[in-house]
Amino acid sequence: MIRYSTTAVLALLLTTGGCVGSGPALDSPAQGPAMAGFFDCLRETGGVAVSAHRAVSAPDQPENSVSAIEATGRAIPNAILELDAVLTRDGALVLMHDETMQRTTTGRGRVADMTLAQVRRARLRASNGALTREAPPTLGQALDAAGRVGAIASIDLKPAEGGSTVDLARAVIDQVRRSGAQDRVILITYTDADARAVAAMAPEMMISAGLDGTDELRGLDPAQVLAWTGTREERPTLWRALRDAGVEVQFGTLGAEGVRRDDRYAADGDVSEYRDLARQGVTVIATDTPLAVKSVLEAEMAKAATCPRPR
Repeated sequence: MIRYSTTAVLALLLTTGGCVGSGPALDSPAQGPAMAGFFDCLRETGGVAVSAHRAVSAPDQPENSVSAIEATGRAIPNAILELDAVLTRDGALVLMHDETMQRTTTGRGRVADMTLAQVRRARLRASNGALTREAPPTLGQALDAAGRVGAIASIDLKPAEGGSTVDLARAVIDQVRRSGAQDRVILITYTDADARAVAAMAPEMMISAGLDGTDELRGLDPAQVLAWTGTREERPTLWRALRDAGVEVQFGTLGAEGVRRDDRYAADGDVSEYRDLARQGVTVIATDTPLAVKSVLEAEMAKAATCPRPR
């Protein structure tokens, strides 16, 4: 018999109407994340979610683009799409991984020094270098696209040089609320202080926090937290401790081409190592090759489809 946590049961009531009425699943930022129940269910049933780095699932897609969001969201059930948000000079939020435009667009210069109109005049290049007709999207456009395909947006809170994480987080949280996307967003933090600050600013949203031990959960609600445990080494002892503490484990197989685990796993034509990660307790696999992960984790991803999720 599957035993669901209290959080999971609450999320089921919220998503199915239950006895809380037919309004939105979340009416007040004072409540905890409605999506916590979905991740609790994944952890407790051995399900797995796939996180696509910069939303890309094929080389003809530009990273951080609407086309990548929609294509990957359609290809991967309950996809988590990692997106990079940055503030323009006039305070708009656009998607761009680098501080400058050159690598991924026809534009030049620092995004933080440009207006939204200037950024939008550029055209995106696909991961294979091909020029497209797409402009860099705003965060609002990206959230709308993720919503259309039922994907979860995992938003990187990494400010431009000289910028403030808190200022970026405040702008992102405001846009997420205006887009009505609170129940399908994860906010990525990089320090203990940022994790606590962002968790307090957006108690209705999930956060990703780098954790090396359960003691680092002090001051955080475990139900709100997804634990980022890096890309370098498998850490089953840590993963077990985090799961016992009610926290879902994330592990990355992404990274520099030729060095990343994605490439090492694929070198012999057998990518069953992804299944080994799931068996060791990883709930979210962050990858540059989400379709390869899907190819060996169909059963684990099918469990995710049985977990109630706010939409």
